[in-house]
Amino acid sequence: MLAALAAYVTLARGVDFDVVVYGSTPAGIAAATAAGHLGMKVAVYEPLKMLGGMGAAGNLALNDGGNGAEHTGLAKVFTMLNGAAYNLTTQVAHPESFVAEASFYKMLAQANVTAIKLDCHVMSATSTSTAGVSKVESVVFSCEQNSVTATVFIDASYDGDIMVAVGNVEYTAGREAKTTYNESLAGARTPGFDGVGGPRHVNALRDDGTIIKYVANLSELTPPGEADDALMAFQHRMCISGDADRIPWPKPDGYNPDDFLLIQRALEANGGSASMFTRMPPSSLPGYPGPKKKYCLCCGITVAASDQPLLNKGWANATWERKQEIIADHTYFELGTFYYLANDPSVPASVRAEYSAYGLCADEFKDFGYMPPQLYVRISNRLVGDFVMTQNNIANPRNKTDGIAVGDWSFDEHMTGKYAVPVGDGKYEVQLEGNFWPGLGPGGNWYDVPYQAITPKRGTGSNLLVPVCLSASAVAYSSTRIENMFMSVGSAAGVAAKQLVDGTAATVQDVNVSEVQDILVNVFEQRIHGPPGSAPVGKSPKYYNVSGAGDGMWNGQYNRATQTYGGRPQYKSSSAKCPLCMLYSNGQTWRLAIQGKELFYVAGSASELPPATGWLVFNGTAPAPTFVGGPVDE
Repeated sequence: MLAALAAYVTLARGVDFDVVVYGSTPAGIAAATAAGHLGMKVAVYEPLKMLGGMGAAGNLALNDGGNGAEHTGLAKVFTMLNGAAYNLTTQVAHPESFVAEASFYKMLAQANVTAIKLDCHVMSATSTSTAGVSKVESVVFSCEQNSVTATVFIDASYDGDIMVAVGNVEYTAGREAKTTYNESLAGARTPGFDGVGGPRHVNALRDDGTIIKYVANLSELTPPGEADDALMAFQHRMCISGDADRIPWPKPDGYNPDDFLLIQRALEANGGSASMFTRMPPSSLPGYPGPKKKYCLCCGITVAASDQPLLNKGWANATWERKQEIIADHTYFELGTFYYLANDPSVPASVRAEYSAYGLCADEFKDFGYMPPQLYVRISNRLVGDFVMTQNNIANPRNKTDGIAVGDWSFDEHMTGKYAVPVGDGKYEVQLEGNFWPGLGPGGNWYDVPYQAITPKRGTGSNLLVPVCLSASAVAYSSTRIENMFMSVGSAAGVAAKQLVDGTAATVQDVNVSEVQDILVNVFEQRIHGPPGSAPVGKSPKYYNVSGAGDGMWNGQYNRATQTYGGRPQYKSSSAKCPLCMLYSNGQTWRLAIQGKELFYVAGSASELPPATGWLVFNGTAPAPTFVGGPVDE
């Protein structure tokens, strides 16, 4: 794909680099790789001591959507490199983090990107203005004695540090009011249990009448529909192991069991089951083919989940030093909760045994106390450009003339608050606030991401591209925040930079988007217009007849869906007994399942089409069925 690329440009005079990429997030890696392959001199500055953002240092990789999501362009290069590390010729979306890190370094090396500075955060930035048009002149990094100049700056960080520091690029943080963009999901929300699992009626007060730790006073919540500075919960996507060499849950510094009264109360209200925090084992790594019992901690929509929204207050405009304190607060809550559940005598013995069977992965993040150094910052500062993606226009229209990438995720807002809510008789209960996750409409959750979403308003930031903290409302950003999509948007930023470096465009707002699209499609083989999987499917049966399952609900005709799944055809049940049942492949196995919910039968085959026999019972009823394909398209 990339071997035939020639060096299009040469380093402009008077600057240190053609392109400076800040943040080695998946978007930043893709931006640097694309620019490097197009012949530009690129430097990557990363604030952490480990490369990769959530793609490696955060233990997430391209988890969301897993191997079934469509990966194109450099995202596919990444997943194929991951697969090759396991001696596979197929994609692995979520490998072990040390594998993901190695794949990112290979991508940069193949693009001749050698200037990589770790442990190097933004200190300040300066801008200059000519004829009323401003640009980023230079950036001061903590690891450099002198300020750094470039023709183009690509801010691929999770906080938009250059965007913020330059001083004249418009941005925002927190939640807009409903009236700002006429969004029904915007603003503060009324606490409650809509979509919330786990225990209810958890007492929010200590015996002395004060509110327990990790719960806020309801008076702190903005009225429903109004704007505030709340951010959805952060967390570490910890690597959790069930192997014998696991690291037992460490007791965090300053540990006080009284800090975890919320966990104890939720445990008791949940009938002694600790599933209100996270199920054990947690989520598996999609596509990981190895034998290790490795898992990725995530989320939860309960009053005592691993998401803890109160800890990130003030994050967006915090100093670097304050952010380190906030990160430490998250680490204390996460490790402290696991340590409490595995060791505290107040916890039932069965729960302590359940949690003691797991620990931290012994072969990941050794230099960081076995914790991912990258905190999962799900949302922070966001660009406000001439075009803002909102709840109303993100998928209306779905296809956009200046599309540079394809997003494919529902609105997905994690909890933003946890409050003590009065319920009468002087009692207060813990309730969640902020959660929502509706789909984007009957046509699915896909949409084109427009080039305008990564450019500042005309006249400002004329050499700045922002592929992560892009121009979106808080509601829209709850969908755009997926690393797979970020890689595609980052690639587009790297390609767009070429026009400023070779002088064919004066500003990022003047870039010829058609030329960017042409390079993305024809050089990097990236999809720029949806829907995902909309390329013609090869010859495959129009349907499969499934028979012989131990329960008739899984038998019947499965018709080929209009969209592929992971590049292979998928089939949907026509039976009213199981209308959500699907027949699909995750790249390593064929499955008869309700996607993302329950797996009934599985066949260990990486073939393009489902095998007729050889299926095993998972959560279905024995015996396993057989599959007979219908007529094949000519």
